[in-house]
Amino acid sequence: MSLDIYVRDLRHDQIDVFGDSPDDSFRRMCDRAPDTSLRSGVLAHGHTMFNSFQLYRFVEELESLPEEEMTPVIQRVLDAAKPAIRTSGYLYFVGD
Repeated sequence: MSLDIYVRDLRHDQIDVFGDSPDDSFRRMCDRAPDTSLRSGVLAHGHTMFNSFQLYRFVEELESLPEEEMTPVIQRVLDAAKPAIRTSGYLYFVGD
């Protein structure tokens, strides 16, 4: 199973794109997230988009993860959310 992550600006122009790790660490972290979190809303089979307002909360959720759960791809998603916020953009997740 794979998950692609797109960073888009306000006009939906693509800024960056990357995929989950080979072991699907980002998707697995989302699957374990509480139902009330934004992370739980990332679909493994479908499309999920968070706007810049939602990304503030999403960043807080990722930053609150225990250090041992912060895999390189989760850190990359966190790093990608920040320019998306600055450009009033989006993170767009595409699962297969």
